[in-house]
Amino acid sequence: MSDVDKAYSFDYNMPAGTTSNQKTLITGMNNTDHVTRTLLISRNVSDYLVISRGSDDNIDLGTQDIGSGRSQLKAFNLTELQKGSVDYAASGLILGWGLRNSVGLTEDAIGQIFTVENSADQVYRGTTDIHQDNPGEEMNYHGFINQNYQRRNYGYPDCLAVWDASVILSNGTTLSTGDQFVRDGNGSFTDADCGEEYRQAPAMTFQAHMAPLDIKFAPDGNAWISFHGSWDRSSPAVCQSRSTMLLFLTLI
Repeated sequence: MSDVDKAYSFDYNMPAGTTSNQKTLITGMNNTDHVTRTLLISRNVSDYLVISRGSDDNIDLGTQDIGSGRSQLKAFNLTELQKGSVDYAASGLILGWGLRNSVGLTEDAIGQIFTVENSADQVYRGTTDIHQDNPGEEMNYHGFINQNYQRRNYGYPDCLAVWDASVILSNGTTLSTGDQFVRDGNGSFTDADCGEEYRQAPAMTFQAHMAPLDIKFAPDGNAWISFHGSWDRSSPAVCQSRSTMLLFLTLI
């Protein structure tokens, strides 16, 4: 279990329904925004605890530094954690960074890690308000815990996912749903810098402000995603504002 700042372990007496011997495993996760922590103990890569930590603001520029420890997904070896607590930012295996607030976290039947991410609110493209239909919410693929290729930057806070490209003024790049666009270009950083060579694009993009909260895989490989809905849109998206819906996906 965890609170906003620390993750803990306990000894559990199942017949009595009691816990004892509380240990602090991970520290240094305190944020003033996005205070939830999603935890996953892998069934497929033994002895690993995966923790998602979100950003400290809607647009947290400090997360441009990988050393911040915010907007990241990390895996920690539980055997090592039993030797003493560690700091989140300074320790663990990075499964991805540039993840604004990946509330939903799961693995499929063969151990591949997926998250669903709540993207940014009140976004402008230069001086144009595009927040009604951009950026898209994301499902991100992080591969296997014990592989190396997936330790990539997933974009935030500089690059966000396109949902409705028609309202994003072009700066010379052709954009489509699922691509990433530069949030606030200053001339030296462009949409091209948000391309696949530099940033990891979402595995799937959903309509803006649907607020995905969880993802679960069935044994047959199909995925279910729950959505909360958001305040940051004048009319509801697919789900009713501030309600919950389920989306069924067949992933190939």
